[in-house]
Amino acid sequence: MKKNILLVLIIAMFVSSAVLAADWDDFGNIDRMWDGQESVTNKEFEEVMDALQSNQKKKDEKQRKKLIKKISGGGTSLHNGLEPDSKIQEIPALKSDTEGQLLNLPVNVVIEENVLDKGFYKIIGEKNKNSEVYLLFYQSEFLKGKVKAVETKDDFGENELDFVKMLPVDGSKIKIIFGSLGFNAYVYLPVLPEPHIK
Repeated sequence: MKKNILLVLIIAMFVSSAVLAADWDDFGNIDRMWDGQESVTNKEFEEVMDALQSNQKKKDEKQRKKLIKKISGGGTSLHNGLEPDSKIQEIPALKSDTEGQLLNLPVNVVIEENVLDKGFYKIIGEKNKNSEVYLLFYQSEFLKGKVKAVETKDDFGENELDFVKMLPVDGSKIKIIFGSLGFNAYVYLPVLPEPHIK
């Protein structure tokens, strides 16, 4: 029995080596493998690419017109700028009041007998149920100070809806202006004088 298995294995090895040798003989023609191919010039390649891109542009334009027709109903509008052929402008997303605004304080200030050191603070505006406005000063997730502010309709000449800025008033105080979707406010804060080093 063992001799039969050994004989079968030897015969299988000879057959498989003969088959593999025949397959290796086909690699002798590898140098002539590309002989039947035509070369493509750069101009021909660019023409094909331009044709493919123009087809894609036509398809995109068709999709855009379908979208406009679906949104506007396909008719013309009585209002300027709302025609089906006009571009649809994206409206920037408004920040929520809980995100806050970043403020760089270059001086030490005093808030309710607490000293806020120089540095960056995230300012969040808050209005309580009595319509009182407060500005909260955060560093990382830690509340460093809270001060009552004066609500105003003045936008302080700012171009953006969400803003916070520090304006110097004189050597002893600064003005913080704050604007958000909910309200605009300002507050005056006393500045802690810098110690003189001798």
